[in-house]
Amino acid sequence: MGKPDITNAERPERVRVGGVDVKRAAQFRKRFPPAAKRHLFIRDHILFEQKDTPVNPERTEDVDPDETARWVKDWVLEAGADAVGIAQYDQRFTFAQVEQPGAQDDQPGHGAVIVFAMAMKYDYMADIGPRSQDEVHRIYYRLDDLGVRLANQIGGFGYRARMQANGGDIPLVPFAWLAGLGELGKHGSLISPELGSSFRLGAVSTDLPLTPDGPKDFGIEEVCASCNICTRFCPGDAIGPDKKTVAGIERWSVDRAACEPWFHRLYGCKICLMVCPLNAKSIFAEAFKPTARDIRDAKDAKGLLALIESRTEMRYGELDYGAAGDPPIAPEDE
Repeated sequence: MGKPDITNAERPERVRVGGVDVKRAAQFRKRFPPAAKRHLFIRDHILFEQKDTPVNPERTEDVDPDETARWVKDWVLEAGADAVGIAQYDQRFTFAQVEQPGAQDDQPGHGAVIVFAMAMKYDYMADIGPRSQDEVHRIYYRLDDLGVRLANQIGGFGYRARMQANGGDIPLVPFAWLAGLGELGKHGSLISPELGSSFRLGAVSTDLPLTPDGPKDFGIEEVCASCNICTRFCPGDAIGPDKKTVAGIERWSVDRAACEPWFHRLYGCKICLMVCPLNAKSIFAEAFKPTARDIRDAKDAKGLLALIESRTEMRYGELDYGAAGDPPIAPEDE
């Protein structure tokens, strides 16, 4: 993302997780493998219910923001995260539909967001099938579980904390950028110098005094500007070469209407994340080598889809999930 101008940033609108079309999203969920369904249930009905922590009435006073930030980061890494950073809470990057923490009870709002990342198994992600969907939900379950445990630790200090799941109060990618974990890629997701594109994010917002890290320039912006691999291999032609102004910020953006049908067909797709060449400079350098050969042999999205179908029993093009530009399918009456 480099150093985008966020002066005119506006609160984004939250879009329904899984897609704006209710019926297609329901069809998509029906195809989840059993482990994905189990992890999703635990996240939605157990962990999300525990997102706000009880607060110790005997608050730890005179907290040093630098020292406490170091303690938090060490705890998060020991708990299983692969990367962690701290962002300053910025209301401009919270979803427009969400009431801000503290606004409802006359208490100060949260001042910091602890953002953490966990690597996905690259070969699972890259097979674009049921196994990849299992891996996505396994990682999101681990992130939410870590977030609840971290929030409880902060509550023990006598400060408020809220686990921020994917689809929670805040969009995770902007706060991960603000926390210095990476830069926005042309494919609309964060790219990490350590984890490439094969990871997921979780977060905890809090009023515990913490020193923020701030955004960092890793040179990823320059790589994405001259690279068109994700654009070339996107089956829905949803990734354009040019930036657009979205919520007051000029940045790369994915055409959601063009992406969503393929997202539903391909078990959450992830082709753009799979082919990102910055994976070759990450901890997944060795695992990326077979994909690099596939990129060379397939040449474009059509060739890659044919390759994926040759390795599976699924014929993704035959799934009746609609094409880009189709009107939404109304949900059936219950």
